[in-house]
Amino acid sequence: MNAVSPALASVLVVLIADFARRPVAEQARLKARVEDLVAQALQPLPPARRIMLDARQGVAVAVLDAPRLALELAERLHAGAGDLPLCIAINHGPVTMLDEATGGRGLVGDGIATAMILAEVAAPGRMIASRAFHDALLAEAPGRAARLSSAGKHTDAQVRTHDLYRFNRWAAWLRRLRLAAVGVVAFAGIVGLGFAARTMLQEKPLAPAVIEFQVAPRGDVYVDGVLKGQSPPLTRLEIAPGPHTIEVWNEPHPPLTVNINPGPAEVTTIAHVFPVIKKETKPKQQAAKEAAPKSWDEKLQDDVRNGVRDGWRSLRREIGF
Repeated sequence: MNAVSPALASVLVVLIADFARRPVAEQARLKARVEDLVAQALQPLPPARRIMLDARQGVAVAVLDAPRLALELAERLHAGAGDLPLCIAINHGPVTMLDEATGGRGLVGDGIATAMILAEVAAPGRMIASRAFHDALLAEAPGRAARLSSAGKHTDAQVRTHDLYRFNRWAAWLRRLRLAAVGVVAFAGIVGLGFAARTMLQEKPLAPAVIEFQVAPRGDVYVDGVLKGQSPPLTRLEIAPGPHTIEVWNEPHPPLTVNINPGPAEVTTIAHVFPVIKKETKPKQQAAKEAAPKSWDEKLQDDVRNGVRDGWRSLRREIGF
């Protein structure tokens, strides 16, 4: 396996929601549809600027140092998804290309690793991006970066916090509308200024709620059916305010299910201890006694006892007992 020097790339990961829980036939059908969709969306991109990779639950595409082209690719995929339950995420960072002995190509590095983490927490039908992609897009195409708005934070299984951004096709239009509103406000005076101030307050994003986990010995944490990691090491998780269903799994025990409805910046603690199942073992002396073969004398005594028992039963039958 040969490695090429690291390069900056915008990595787009497209995963099929709940892929592992679907029947094998449905997995194959959805995977084929996703590959066709990605192949069509890639046509406007020059082959030298992108790398398409296969993923177990979908497809990954690396666009070499061109955040604007990666955003356009993501928008084409989102528009053409139809009824496909796709989770789409984009990250910008270093990747290293690997030429495998089988003739295939692979990528490693933080660029693709972070994109995979974000795709696994994205909601079906939504596109999210990392701060690194937002900043790279802002440097290349500030007007396009206006399509990304803050969507809170995510803490992964390694307790790393990621700033999330969501795609909003109307964001640029709203930005121009706000600029026009400023002119109207300047002309209208105090009344217009008050209206603009109220609008800005309504658009202020809410502070995320926080869940603190105290789970022993361990448990897989699901939020609204989406796996967030294993606790420990996961001890703190930020979520959007509002109703959520939290599940903590430690098979073969029944899952711990908690319904919460936290407000902005509210901290909720979930503590649970799963019992440890101990296997029953026989004492060594008893196990050794049962496993040891019988001696010749013991076998002879058993045969005599069995013969006497059988003879007595025959005599009783003959005399009518």
